[in-house]
Amino acid sequence: MSEHDLLPAERKVLERLGHLPLDFRAMAAISNLFRASTAVRRHMERRVLAPDRLSWTSFVALWVLWVWGEMESRDLAAAVGISKPTSTGVVTTLERRGLVRRRRNAEDGRMVRVSLTEEGLRKIEELFPRFNAEERALVSRLSPAEQETLAGLLRSLLGAVEGGTAGGGDREAVRPGARLVSAPRPGR
Repeated sequence: MSEHDLLPAERKVLERLGHLPLDFRAMAAISNLFRASTAVRRHMERRVLAPDRLSWTSFVALWVLWVWGEMESRDLAAAVGISKPTSTGVVTTLERRGLVRRRRNAEDGRMVRVSLTEEGLRKIEELFPRFNAEERALVSRLSPAEQETLAGLLRSLLGAVEGGTAGGGDREAVRPGARLVSAPRPGR
């Protein structure tokens, strides 16, 4: 990594911590991943989701239900990457808006299944092409080969973090924009 490739924040960190025996490449990779993720999320919420009064999390919940269909609420929480209590709040909000419905599991009344309503299906089918157009705009500075390389590198990092496979083994879930697809297993 050369000095001219560094962002101002990275230069400041190097100035401040350069005397310590740290892996600055690893720090830059993770720090920039976090900053990029946060910036993309904020950008998408402002540019695409805000007009529909959706948060990133509620959008991902709709997307997961669209791709995989009805599922147990705990599986939805895992696929979205949120806690069960947070998922309950998200589902309650989406249900109030008429975008999802909850129903008790016939075999086990303690379990709740969540599915899209017709309005929820219409909303995600109308919204996702705009979301994807913005994804395309965000990566337009990268060549197709660079986009594939970036996606592959991020899959490798996810595999390392989530337990050795790109989707986390048993509970594989792909969020919007990813290409590796494996459904969460219902009832687990």
